[in-house]
Amino acid sequence: MIIAVLKETAPFETRVAATPDIVKKYKSLGLRVFVEKGAGEAAGFADSSYAEAGAEIKNSAAETCRDADVIIKIRAPLPSEDGLMHSGQILVANLEARNQPERLKTLAHIGLTGFALELMPRISRAQNMDILSSQSSLAGYRAVINAVGLLNRAVPMMMTAAGTIPAAKVLVLGAGVAGLQAIATAKRLGAQVFASDVRPAVKEQVESLGGKFLEIETDETFETAGGYAGETSEDYRRRQQEAVATQLAKSDIVVTTALIPGKPAPRLISAEMLKAMPSGGIVIDMAAAAGGNVEGSRDNAVIDINGVTVAGNSNLAAEIPHSASRLFAQNIYNFLTPWFKRENDTFAFDFEDEIINKTCVFKNGQILL
Repeated sequence: MIIAVLKETAPFETRVAATPDIVKKYKSLGLRVFVEKGAGEAAGFADSSYAEAGAEIKNSAAETCRDADVIIKIRAPLPSEDGLMHSGQILVANLEARNQPERLKTLAHIGLTGFALELMPRISRAQNMDILSSQSSLAGYRAVINAVGLLNRAVPMMMTAAGTIPAAKVLVLGAGVAGLQAIATAKRLGAQVFASDVRPAVKEQVESLGGKFLEIETDETFETAGGYAGETSEDYRRRQQEAVATQLAKSDIVVTTALIPGKPAPRLISAEMLKAMPSGGIVIDMAAAAGGNVEGSRDNAVIDINGVTVAGNSNLAAEIPHSASRLFAQNIYNFLTPWFKRENDTFAFDFEDEIINKTCVFKNGQILL
């Protein structure tokens, strides 16, 4: 069996789906690994490192894919890559399946069997396969680092002979994996940290990291069966916005992380609300690609909105590609290898298994999502 590792072609994508260490693991199972020339360069992994690990370096994407049984990627193939693949191959990646129904149809029509890792069920035995958790954790960290780099003041409280500098105030909206890591990072840097989430149950997690939870009393439940934040009622949105607006006026940095799977991102901050932020305020909108938590934000852009610097970036993990690739590659390895039967040199997926059933979005030309 041959696994193909392609160089990512999506704009701003710097990660790679297998690292040299993971190639060694595949090789130890008896698998062959083809790596497209330059696939890992942007993430800091040289072709020579892959070759030393046992990979076969191919000069083009076409050559890499031609004889492959499994194609692994970070992002879904672009239309320009459709001709590289053929019927019978297995595709494993973040396919953004719920957001790209037409691309899904096209890929299915090729005759591929496709696994969308972003749909991994939130069950204990799938935790080490969960790309959303591994990448979101890094993204939350990077969001705070970027914000601090843009801020025109120091973050921790500093007591000097010339006077005392107060600690910066950071507001994190959304306390999922990305939000919790943002809270932890901001706290480690010495900031005062506040957080809001529609799920009251995360209050304990926020406080355990040193943050203060902006609590909004409600009898409603906005948590999905999968543990993600769901849509809120109109009354709750109004009260949440009031609480956020009050804290926003005192915050030097705001990080927004709120996403609803398969739906536009909830609007948490209006352009008008930004006027109340302190001079030099920074907002990092991690949901910009899904419509944005902040009115007027744009993905992959840093803009001024009513005197506040708003940076939209929905792919922050790609800004630290070495670390992000290591985790993503391990997630893919953990997903694939339990199904590999060395004695038969094949992947024997059990389509009744919850992990396979939830992530397989097309099989032999048929859409399963």
